[in-house]
Amino acid sequence: MVKVLGLSGSPRKERNTEHLLSVALDAASKIEGTTTELLRLSDYKILPCDGCNVCAREGKCPLDEQDDVAKLREKLQEADAVIMAAPSYFASVPGITKNLFDRSRPLKMRGHLLTGKILSALSVSGLRNGGGEAVVDEIVRFGLTHGMIVVGGVGDPLTQSSFGIGVLQGDAGWRKTSADEIALQNSRGVGKRVAEVAQALKRGSSQGGAHHSS
Repeated sequence: MVKVLGLSGSPRKERNTEHLLSVALDAASKIEGTTTELLRLSDYKILPCDGCNVCAREGKCPLDEQDDVAKLREKLQEADAVIMAAPSYFASVPGITKNLFDRSRPLKMRGHLLTGKILSALSVSGLRNGGGEAVVDEIVRFGLTHGMIVVGGVGDPLTQSSFGIGVLQGDAGWRKTSADEIALQNSRGVGKRVAEVAQALKRGSSQGGAHHSS
């Protein structure tokens, strides 16, 4: 089985960002052999990195004894693929998401423990030019820093984008992401593609291992 982990980086539960993430995970779950799990960062205590650099020297974080980040790192390690969703807060990821980025450093310092895992991104902005693409860029950079494999949807190139970016400013006024048909379509594409690539990599790894053992 392939496990796809959905991480909602919004401080607000069950709102627009989480809706897009749920849509993507639902699409992933429809690919045979795929299980999904949704986690809200807002359910966890995540202290900000204080720059002590203990993780660089010893591969561990002294703040782990005070919060829940060690649990989140374990979840990241257990997953075959991660879909990370975050809203645009002043054209950047929310503080809770950036804190996780910073506190994930021990995974890199202990030997690139997320290398080879699949990553994709979703975002939501209030305004049409409210920073949704900048949020996706930050999530992608997080993945590349860890050596993850970044993938996006591969739908109709004329009508679909690589990542799901919801916009609350519609032609007829404000709306929820549940009414943003383009974002919903793109989020489904992300979920489907993430599951397909993760499945292909796992099959390749299994076949390679079998060939090597023979």
